Amino acid sequence: MRRSPLIDHLKTCVTLSEEELSEILVFFDSQTYKKKETLLPEGKLCDKLFFVEKGCLQLYFIDSLGNQKTTQFAMENWWLTDFLAFQKQTPSNFYVETVEKSKVLSISFSKHQELLGKHPKMEKYFRTIYETAYGAALMRIKFINSLSKEEMFCMFRDSFPEFVQRVPQYLLASFLGLTPEYLSEIKKKQLS
Repeated sequence: MRRSPLIDHLKTCVTLSEEELSEILVFFDSQTYKKKETLLPEGKLCDKLFFVEKGCLQLYFIDSLGNQKTTQFAMENWWLTDFLAFQKQTPSNFYVETVEKSKVLSISFSKHQELLGKHPKMEKYFRTIYETAYGAALMRIKFINSLSKEEMFCMFRDSFPEFVQRVPQYLLASFLGLTPEYLSEIKKKQLS
């Protein structure tokens, strides 16, 4: 059986035999993408769910002024797609793009449905993943509405130092609802 970070991630949520793990991996396709490569464009049917084995992805949209607004990142062992469009099988409202060179496993909607039918334990796995993601999204909304921009950056920096090191400043600013210039000012203030 090929070794995949997905196997280790599955084992953190559900108990699966080696045979089950081998059968599950068959449902996924593996791809390597260059930096800034689009995996899913806005307006295209959202038919894939992505698992990051190595690298970093972002989910973003373009606002009415033409500005890119990052709503989510995914690094190693994280899932990403336009989850609502994937579930409803509609066109995506977001772009999924690589932030750095990335190795990604993907599963199509039809294979995902087949996987859940053949391996009911995967229902529990994905429920756990979605509940965690939903909880994180709620916390982000809370922080956006209750913290100052500087407090939000400090909380994010302290909670996710790897992101601050790996993600370009302009993308981090977009995610935090800041301009790159203001983020730079906050960072300078923190250093003094």
